[in-house]
Amino acid sequence: MVAIGGLHVIVLLLAWAVGIAVIGAAVYFAVRLAVTHALKAHTLWVDNGKP
Repeated sequence: MVAIGGLHVIVLLLAWAVGIAVIGAAVYFAVRLAVTHALKAHTLWVDNGKP
């Protein structure tokens, strides 16, 4: 019985780890996309101000 309970704890921890990894990857790519867009927009803004 104890082994089965221990297995449930391991499965629960793995499920949490996978969930946190997926959320972390989504946040990473969203921030990366936003920063890339902001840098491109800033470059266009600066280039438009050149004579």
